[in-house]
Amino acid sequence: MNGIVKHILLLIFFTVFSVGIVTAQNQLIMMKRGTVVARFIEGDHIKCLLKNKKIAEGLAVRFNDYSIITLNDTILFSTIDKINVRGRRKPSALNKLGSVLMIAGVGYFAIDEINTLFFVKGQSGLDSDVAITSLSLAAVGAAFRFIRSPYQKLRGLSLRTIDPSSRYYRYD
Repeated sequence: MNGIVKHILLLIFFTVFSVGIVTAQNQLIMMKRGTVVARFIEGDHIKCLLKNKKIAEGLAVRFNDYSIITLNDTILFSTIDKINVRGRRKPSALNKLGSVLMIAGVGYFAIDEINTLFFVKGQSGLDSDVAITSLSLAAVGAAFRFIRSPYQKLRGLSLRTIDPSSRYYRYD
């Protein structure tokens, strides 16, 4: 009995004092005027276009104040021209406008067809003016929505490595 109590007390001691040793992962954020544009965590696949026009990519192992350490390379912040941020940044005003235009184009066509089928007597088929207008709205909307470079230039942005004590840190 005495040996079991010693083991339990030893386990509690190591558990309580090991909490200070464990630290959370650092995050790499791209900031513009105090707002976070994109966020990377350790373990993410990072792809960068360097200033010498070469591509550096790899699994991020660690973030320093001045570099990204990947499995097979170290990428200095000063050598990065663009970073691939696909899926990490918020939609811009043009992306939102594109979604609205796509919905408007499809909706305009659908409303005209419903109107033609149920409410207008003697008219059948497609109205070419409505088809051209709705197709134009949808095409322009799709262009605004989907045509966007996956890379973000670092011009005007700052790269920062943050730890859990930062106000910009986000727990996922």
